[in-house]
Amino acid sequence: MSRLIGAYVCPRGVFGIECRHHSSGLEVLGAFQTPVKISSAAEGASLLANSLAQAGIRNAEIVVALRGFDVVHHLLAFPSAADDILKPNIEREIRHLEPQIVDPVVAWLRLPPEPVAAGEPATPPQFLVAAIPRGVADAIAGAISSAGHSLLHLTALSVACHRLAEEFVSPTEATALVAQLPDGPYLGFTVGGVVRFVVEPNVKPDDASSEAAALGEEVELGAMFVRQQFHGAQITRATVVVSDDAYPEVESAIGAWLGVPVNRLAVRNLSAGALAAFGAILDSRSAQCVSLGGRITRRVERELPVLQIAAIATLALAAMVLIWAVAGALSAGTAARALRIARQQIDRESHDITPLREIAGRRKLIADAVAMMQEVASERQELQRGLAAIFSAVPASVQLDSVSIERVGNGWSAWMAGTVRGQTSDDADRRLNDFYRALPRAVPSDSLTPQQFVHADSAGVSLLHFQLTFELPSRKAN
Repeated sequence: MSRLIGAYVCPRGVFGIECRHHSSGLEVLGAFQTPVKISSAAEGASLLANSLAQAGIRNAEIVVALRGFDVVHHLLAFPSAADDILKPNIEREIRHLEPQIVDPVVAWLRLPPEPVAAGEPATPPQFLVAAIPRGVADAIAGAISSAGHSLLHLTALSVACHRLAEEFVSPTEATALVAQLPDGPYLGFTVGGVVRFVVEPNVKPDDASSEAAALGEEVELGAMFVRQQFHGAQITRATVVVSDDAYPEVESAIGAWLGVPVNRLAVRNLSAGALAAFGAILDSRSAQCVSLGGRITRRVERELPVLQIAAIATLALAAMVLIWAVAGALSAGTAARALRIARQQIDRESHDITPLREIAGRRKLIADAVAMMQEVASERQELQRGLAAIFSAVPASVQLDSVSIERVGNGWSAWMAGTVRGQTSDDADRRLNDFYRALPRAVPSDSLTPQQFVHADSAGVSLLHFQLTFELPSRKAN
């Protein structure tokens, strides 16, 4: 009986699970990880093969979820059409959006319709599209084949996380899926049980971790964007994928920022990287898998049975708890650490009768931490006002696909991408120009810069994809 290996390959190493097929589903035999910096996807595949050889595993079928190494993903809207009509349009759009990808392998998933209120017009169908250079896909398959294994399925991390949301997230609640992965966080926001908006915050090259407070702030900003773009949808729950030791701090921070219940996606204590690999296995068993390589190259004719995990004592979601309110905002890691240290120090010494000067010192420590938190809260409110002004300037003809904000010096550097719909190309250009002229009145910045404009006309509708950058200065810099 062949072994099934699921692996998450990223610039920070290889993280995977070993499974075995059963008639009723899968048995998870164990997990493995090799956390090390790697420079190419082929190197990651070779590292995976070496890990399997050391474990004595031969002739395995391998499923890979890939992040980095030129694999890309987009959530795109297209008019309703058959797959054979959509295929050239989607491939052309990827070549426009990702011109650096040579000979791309493109795969996509048609998402269920976005829920809308009665009387509102239906939105265009959305597609989760993934692409990878053909040379990268071939290099992964070659490295795995040369080690005596076979590549069953290759897909993108965003697809794996989409499958985790399908399997474990309630379809009736708008949910933030927060995965604290080894090479940086992934934030997916579901509406109607489907991931419709993705944020992948930038991380430092020498540190893939993201402090819980900063992660909480990113989640809150993403939830605000979802409200603006998806008919006022309110995020009512957060599901986190995180290690045991980091979970309490992440749970507290996200609960404080969103004010919603937080639960943990936990499967047999698998790490976040191993769960990403598990999501790739879920996609390989789907009737509409998003395949960028391997032996699964077409969509199967019927839905496979619901995945059942054998020989696992429990498959449980951690108890959903309401998070107590944390005074102020935990957006600055320094303030959060200072307050936590102060509390720990008081807890350790509360049973002692200490000199008055030590008590005064502890009070000063707490006061300093609170002051820092208040300063951060004020700055966060300033940023929120700026973002709210931006979203209020977005007309109905403009749909924002993604927004990224990064701290730079005494302000914020922002990047947005979206699509303008018009009856003709000239009409789309005019609508974008109106939006471009309206933004300076809403954004306190003189650095609004266009980056990219791409026309994509199809089915009587003219689509104009655009990218803009601008700066949001901090009040302290003025």
